[in-house]
Amino acid sequence: MKNVTAAVITLLLFSTGASSLPVLAQKHDVSGAGSSFAAAAYTSWGFTYSKEKQVNVNYSSTGSGDGIKQVEARTVDFGASDYALPDEELKKNGLIQFPTLVGGVVPAVNLPGVKAGQLKLTGPILAAIYSGRLTSWNDAEIQTLNPTIALPNIKIRRIVRADDSGSTASFTEYLSKVDPAWASAIGSGLRVNWPRGAELAKGNDGMAAAITAASGAIGYAATNQVAKSKLTYVSLQNQSKHFVLPTDAALNAAVRSTVVQRGGGIGFINAPGLDAWPITDATYILIERTPKNPERARSVLRFFYWAFLRGDAMASESGYVPLPPAIQARVVGMFHEVQDQQGNTLDFMGAGTRGSSMLIAWHKEIPVL
Repeated sequence: MKNVTAAVITLLLFSTGASSLPVLAQKHDVSGAGSSFAAAAYTSWGFTYSKEKQVNVNYSSTGSGDGIKQVEARTVDFGASDYALPDEELKKNGLIQFPTLVGGVVPAVNLPGVKAGQLKLTGPILAAIYSGRLTSWNDAEIQTLNPTIALPNIKIRRIVRADDSGSTASFTEYLSKVDPAWASAIGSGLRVNWPRGAELAKGNDGMAAAITAASGAIGYAATNQVAKSKLTYVSLQNQSKHFVLPTDAALNAAVRSTVVQRGGGIGFINAPGLDAWPITDATYILIERTPKNPERARSVLRFFYWAFLRGDAMASESGYVPLPPAIQARVVGMFHEVQDQQGNTLDFMGAGTRGSSMLIAWHKEIPVL
């Protein structure tokens, strides 16, 4: 839709108390680990940020589960996960989390003669495939959904992630929402006990390679990995009973009415909306709530504050969907929850002020359609 005009969104947050004198903060390099889905964005942001600010951002793509473990062990300055931790775990480990980007998990297949977006699947059919109930691609339930495709009589090869994975968490949460039998028998999480016969792959790259190598395969991967590896994605029925493709527009449709929830979680799985992609989710950053090294925590917040202001285009070029500016503003407002041992909010804006009194002004032009 054509951009008619532009508006400016402003967020002002106040807390009471006396402010301290300006302090010049030192620059500290930043280390992070976790989400393989978000790696390209964080690497791209980090490269540009280091050139502008002379602060290195070292990020290791080790998977969401490892990112959670490392930040809980305090071996990195931030962990990255495609799975939102529950409030209890955040409190237990002294962490806060905030979303950075919108992503999607996409079922992808390797079927002779079937093109990208041509095969239609519903949530219950997808659950039946991954439960092992449907074992052949020309099964009547799949063929009925796809009357114009001559589906081959070949075995369905189910590919799943072997590592703790945010993509697995989103995929199995979706299956749990659309199929009560799956919810009770398998459930959801970074790693689940898959029904017998599933084949294992490690990481998004490994998943893409496994699908590409095996005729009859079905797997699931992040949207940017699907595009990068030219995988044959499916058309998936959403909550409104529309079959949709995993486009940026479909991801944004799932996001539109969503707000940041308590604990920093934000969920779009099986979101309503005529055009919403049903397995849409966010990727998150985890950092200490009361860091022992506040200067390093300050550097993390400054990096992501900069990324929200400057990184949308870079994220889009790398195959991601940025958070809407209104949600970015609310996330920036959460940054004041990170405080030093004396209860002072960290000066992540670089204004040189610290103390219990704080003003955050967030200005960003957003299109009015």
